[in-house]
Amino acid sequence: MDMASSDDMAMADLETGEEEEVLRRLGTAEEAGLTDNEAARRLRLHGPNVVVLSHHHEGSMLQRFLMALFSLWGWDHVFPKYNNMVRIILNSMSWVTVLTTIAITSAGQRPCELAIVIFIVATSLIACFIAKLVLEYAKAPLEAKAHSPRAKVLRDGRWRDVHAANLVPGDIIFLKVGDIVPANARVLRFQKIDTMTCWAKRSVDCAHDFLIYYAWTVSCGQGTAVVIATGRGIPRSTLRLYPQRYARPGQLKEGVMLAACFCASLVLVGTIAEIVLSFLLQKQNCTGMPLNAHFMPLIGGIPMAMPVFLYLALAWGSVRLCFLGIASRGTVALEDLASVDVILFNMTGTLTCNQPCFVRDKIEMFADGVSKDHAIILAARASRSQHELYIEPIDAAILRLLDDPEQARFGVQVLEHHACFFVALKLMFQTTYIDEGNGSKCCVFKGDPTKVAHQCGCSKEVKEKISTLMDELTLDGYQAIAVGHQVDSCWEFIALMPYTDDLRSDSADVVDSLIDLGLDIRVLTESPLSTTKQVCGKLGKLGTNVVPAHSVFELARNNIEVHSNINGISDLFPEDKSDVVRRLRNFGCHCAMVGYEFLDHDAIGESHIGISVADATDYTKSESDLVLTQHALMPVSSAVQISRKICQMMRSFTIFTVSSTVHLFGVRAILYLLWHFDLSSILAFMITACNYCTSFAMLFERVELNKSPDRWRVQKIITSGAAFGSYIVLTTAIFYWVASTANPFAVSAIPSVER
Repeated sequence: MDMASSDDMAMADLETGEEEEVLRRLGTAEEAGLTDNEAARRLRLHGPNVVVLSHHHEGSMLQRFLMALFSLWGWDHVFPKYNNMVRIILNSMSWVTVLTTIAITSAGQRPCELAIVIFIVATSLIACFIAKLVLEYAKAPLEAKAHSPRAKVLRDGRWRDVHAANLVPGDIIFLKVGDIVPANARVLRFQKIDTMTCWAKRSVDCAHDFLIYYAWTVSCGQGTAVVIATGRGIPRSTLRLYPQRYARPGQLKEGVMLAACFCASLVLVGTIAEIVLSFLLQKQNCTGMPLNAHFMPLIGGIPMAMPVFLYLALAWGSVRLCFLGIASRGTVALEDLASVDVILFNMTGTLTCNQPCFVRDKIEMFADGVSKDHAIILAARASRSQHELYIEPIDAAILRLLDDPEQARFGVQVLEHHACFFVALKLMFQTTYIDEGNGSKCCVFKGDPTKVAHQCGCSKEVKEKISTLMDELTLDGYQAIAVGHQVDSCWEFIALMPYTDDLRSDSADVVDSLIDLGLDIRVLTESPLSTTKQVCGKLGKLGTNVVPAHSVFELARNNIEVHSNINGISDLFPEDKSDVVRRLRNFGCHCAMVGYEFLDHDAIGESHIGISVADATDYTKSESDLVLTQHALMPVSSAVQISRKICQMMRSFTIFTVSSTVHLFGVRAILYLLWHFDLSSILAFMITACNYCTSFAMLFERVELNKSPDRWRVQKIITSGAAFGSYIVLTTAIFYWVASTANPFAVSAIPSVER
């Protein structure tokens, strides 16, 4: 008890003490960090930085046992939706019926029947176990590549990229926008971005001496922090558990569950009704009925095969996703991708490479006496330094225009480097510095041309000229940023700097493929209208019907036709993307969102399926159902095709299973009640086993790809299966009646089979 209280006091001192005192107690330095030897010693002392969240299953031993059985099939995420004992009864009915059959057949000393039952159960468990091992083996490298937590840490004065599990108290770590905090830490230096549009769940808006905790997300800015607690040393009170989107059940699991419950309920209710009718109509003593109908529970073996078949089908599909380089958490995306009818792409970084390339010859100068080379130097001064740990792609492209990146800071003393959000290029940088040549205080501004022109107080003629040049550059496939300069409180518009951001090599192909699959494509972007139209025109079959965000929100708030006919939305603020997805969902659309940036996470959270590309931020990946591990978009189309094939396969199997259950039960009941024909138990067992094997052969069925979204309508599927089964029951009864009446083999009567 005293040791625990002393540890709490020590942690409190690290959280509230002065920065110098905290660094001294942790034995680290902000300039050099820990040494490799000291970090290795602390890693042995404190253990790996791994947080194990214990989950205690409530309920009786029977419930925990059944949950363990169903977890083998991956059904453990389905149960939280049902918070009473009914969920256990309905979903475990198949197992109960099989166990009951085993007990009865054992008591009746029928080794053949017992062997068939054991064969069915053992085959199911072995198949699921093997499929689970294969799937885990295939997913392991992709999971490590897509979701493995990494951290940039300062060791021996050098920044290194290490696995987050190797962090120890006293490490100096670097964090940027979109990073997930790998351990409890205390902020040392953080450059904040002035914005009112960047917000997120469990987010960190860092300031000096601010405490940040494990699994939080950096929402803006970048800087350094010192780790104060790792792994088992992290207080449980600081942990925040958030439900994962991939933990919800998909449409196939819910549909198969309802179909299995229908089959099991049919068997249960029908058996009871048979006993009652037999007693009332035939005036028999029903004490022998359980033995006479002891094989009936085995019909539950047919619905028992349903979750097994679903698990094997989803495992097969997940392995195929692994071959495509797609990391998936759970099977929700694989189940629900087939029902998606709208896919939304964030343009920058998803459809485009997010690798700007400036063209020196097309730079348009507006200031007299300023050369293009000097304009590039001014733009570089308004960019992050090459020595910073993370540089925006637009800044890196500007620095590449210089023969020596050091030219950007030569002869100036930087006083302040300020960043704020703006619409077209996400960030707008302003640097205040003192020119050492003449001692004057200057300010340089780089960003959206419209905002820079407004800041510089340009005349109407200059603004019209800028707008005309922007339209001409857009037609040639260029975007542009502007540079403004202030000397002695006088702003001047310096230059317009065009650049290109090429599409990914397969962007047009994947859009064409998705359109051929009957999907609607939407491009969401913060870029201007003209730029968005130009990009959409290059995306194969996608049209150029692009609408500005304000038009969509003002004129088409409840108009589904406007939303369904557009190809893209431009001039979006970050929070507008999630609003677009929310409206489409309200219109009944099933949406998938493909994102890249940290600001895409809200739209991904609103969508049915979230997909992130290979170089997306850590938080975007953590919120996504599917993560692409290769720099290509074509696997998205392949994943949709795989999902649709599994849906068609499961539809055929479910109809077959329901019809088989209705057929076997109905034929047995009618023959016994009307003609006193007691179907042989071994014959029923054989029919069940053959149906069981036949159903698994459907896994290798070649299904024709559906060219439109495929949503599961469970009631229609169950009704179709029951109708087919009833038809087979009717034809079997007619055939038996005709055979018994005509007596073609001159048999006087068909005796009942002796028990």
